[in-house]
Amino acid sequence: MKHELKKIEHSAVEIKMTLTAEELSPIKAEVLKKVASQVEVPGFRKGHAPLNKVEAAYADAIKEEVVESVLKANFDKVIAEEKISPVSFIYDLVSEMKETLEITFKVDVYPEVTLGEYKGLEVEKETFEMSEELLNKEIENMMASKAKLEDAAEGHKAEMGNTVDLAFEGFVDGVPFEGGKADSHQLKLGSKMFIDTFEDQLVGYTVGQEGEVNVTFPAEYHAEALAGKPATFKVKINSIKTLSNPELNDEFAKEAGFESVEDLKAKKTEEIKAREEARVQNNFVGKLIQKLVAESKVEAPKSMVVREVENRMAEMNQQLAMQGMDLDQYLKMTGMTKEQAFNQIAPMAHNKVLVDLVLEAVAKAENIEVSEEELNKRTEEIAKMYGMSVEQLNAELTKNSNLDEFKHSLKHEIVAQKAVEVIVNNAK
Repeated sequence: MKHELKKIEHSAVEIKMTLTAEELSPIKAEVLKKVASQVEVPGFRKGHAPLNKVEAAYADAIKEEVVESVLKANFDKVIAEEKISPVSFIYDLVSEMKETLEITFKVDVYPEVTLGEYKGLEVEKETFEMSEELLNKEIENMMASKAKLEDAAEGHKAEMGNTVDLAFEGFVDGVPFEGGKADSHQLKLGSKMFIDTFEDQLVGYTVGQEGEVNVTFPAEYHAEALAGKPATFKVKINSIKTLSNPELNDEFAKEAGFESVEDLKAKKTEEIKAREEARVQNNFVGKLIQKLVAESKVEAPKSMVVREVENRMAEMNQQLAMQGMDLDQYLKMTGMTKEQAFNQIAPMAHNKVLVDLVLEAVAKAENIEVSEEELNKRTEEIAKMYGMSVEQLNAELTKNSNLDEFKHSLKHEIVAQKAVEVIVNNAK
């Protein structure tokens, strides 16, 4: 058997296998004999039909088995001879069998990576300085999260940001419409939960005050009968509530888990510093890696991108399951198809594949390896994170037949981390 290999785009190859009549004949004869023993041909007992009758009746099935037999016998040999590493199954297979056999197919292969210079990379790194303003904003957010709604003082006029409890009834052309009435409805002014300038027109109202609000429904309103039409709402304010922020004192600090206001400020300062410095460092590392990817020559095989997208969608499905929902329900709720979701995720997945390939190339160039000790330490960390012992984690993974995959993934993660450290430690 002879073969030809042609490189095509997206790190794929097209392979053509050709068998002469002499090479094909014994393979075809064996397949034909096997098929003849298994099938029935009208007018003959099972297994007793003439071979030419079997071949005529089951030509497609015979051809399919011959192709499968040839691929099984020769694929690994071709791969070894050409020194390529497939990362996908065979696809776009076309075959023609007469006296000879020609099989043409494609397969994605592990790409060649031409690394850019990964030492001495230079990118701009953001600087961070702690300030009183940042601390105050953090504390304000803390206090706002503990704010409570309280009844407004007597005579208080509704303002943006207040929450009003109102009764309302809507009319179009003087006629009440379905769903346009409520005796009690909580509405935060400024939230834009109601159409048009409805909320703006309630500013200045006091408790017990009645009035009218005039608005126009949006042209693309979900209820077609109301779309684009002017409407009048009769309203009455049942109550007005304002947000009451707690005072910044030792009592508030203790309720939030600190010893005092001074302790709160000190610990929040350290928390902000740690968070912002981590953000700055992560951005810096991200810029370095993206620069190296841009300066390297590498193509992402389609199958690797597809696999990454599918992994992300599976993770999304797991996260949604925790909320009592699945991916299909989420897509229906957001009005997206699976294809649209796939296309939305694909660019990020493509970039992730490129990053992984480049980091693997750095690891190879630096002869980076992972020791058993490092692997065990990381396994301990993950087990602890899940509240398990290493033995329990391994037992659970073994039960689900995921232990080997887990170790491979962990090793890959540590190698990538070490490659990143090489890049960062040698950056300008």
